[in-house]
Amino acid sequence: MQYEMYFTSLKYFAKRYIDNEEAIHDIIQDIFVKLWEQKMDFENEQVFKTYLYRAVRNNCLTYIQHEKKRHEYAANNQEEEIEEAFINQVIKAEVYALINDVFKELPEMCRKVYARSLEGKSHQEISEELHIAINTIKRHKNKANHYLRERLEKLLSLVLYLS
Repeated sequence: MQYEMYFTSLKYFAKRYIDNEEAIHDIIQDIFVKLWEQKMDFENEQVFKTYLYRAVRNNCLTYIQHEKKRHEYAANNQEEEIEEAFINQVIKAEVYALINDVFKELPEMCRKVYARSLEGKSHQEISEELHIAINTIKRHKNKANHYLRERLEKLLSLVLYLS
């Protein structure tokens, strides 16, 4: 019964500290649960009211501190995630640039054949487009594969390690 009698005034008082209805309800309820569990006795109603208001104030201040720490933690994690995403983008850009540089080292015709192959074109389509034999296309692709694999082997190991 005392809960219902004091709830409205304690809620109004708590709103001066925090603006979260659910948290306020929890704080007030927790105070009354603690009173009930500990079977606390008070000399008179004035002492009881003083206890309630101080308990609400202290719990509100504790709530504010926890919220502040939670927000700081979330902000720090967000900064770390942003930094990690930035580093990942830099790594991707550098890896792409290295692969592109190695790709440019291929002889011109080999590079053209391999590029069209990467676009998903068949041997027949490449043959018709570049006016070369299918066996020549196979040799260019094989040569490109060996060269790229040899040049990018350490880079692939590093990328797999970082993944």
